[in-house]
Amino acid sequence: MLGLMLLFLGMLLLGCSSSETDVLLLDNGKVENAVIVSTNKGEQRLDRVGSFVSLRDKNEPPSPPKVMPADEIAKRFGKILVMVPPKPVSYMLYFQPNSTELTPSSKKTLEEALKSIKMRQPCTVDIIGHTDTVGSSEVNVEISLKRARYIKSLIQQHRLKVVAISAKGYGEEDLQVPTRDNTQEEKNRNVEIFIK
Repeated sequence: MLGLMLLFLGMLLLGCSSSETDVLLLDNGKVENAVIVSTNKGEQRLDRVGSFVSLRDKNEPPSPPKVMPADEIAKRFGKILVMVPPKPVSYMLYFQPNSTELTPSSKKTLEEALKSIKMRQPCTVDIIGHTDTVGSSEVNVEISLKRARYIKSLIQQHRLKVVAISAKGYGEEDLQVPTRDNTQEEKNRNVEIFIK
């Protein structure tokens, strides 16, 4: 979706003149990044970051793709590109068994997540909790939700500009490390923070 948004941004902003419009493919942060630009008379595939085609008229084919150097992109569109929201990030926090107590390394990760929220504010934050497979499924859903709500409360204590924040618990569903029932696994006792 980000790639499409950036492409649309490129279509609106790139080299528009009364007789020609350039369509530029920007980085969407994924391995595959491509789009087809078509008119009534033909099409061209853009599949390389920085590649662009020129459009003169809907009844003429797009020009063959060319590549615009990064410095030229920055020069022509730098002021506009800084307005594009940063790519979403996520942070994984781990917990002590059957509690909301973070592991020592996760306390540091939480600080990194808070800095990221501060840099991206206003933003949205989704918090998803999980557990290992020790205990009943019902209790694990409650524990995972309790962990997610705990992290939500810690974020809210910092009074950051968060447009929306949600906390959900999925218990032992969608394990990070597949295990048998009643198996302690630290990596499955987690909360993931998604920042958009």
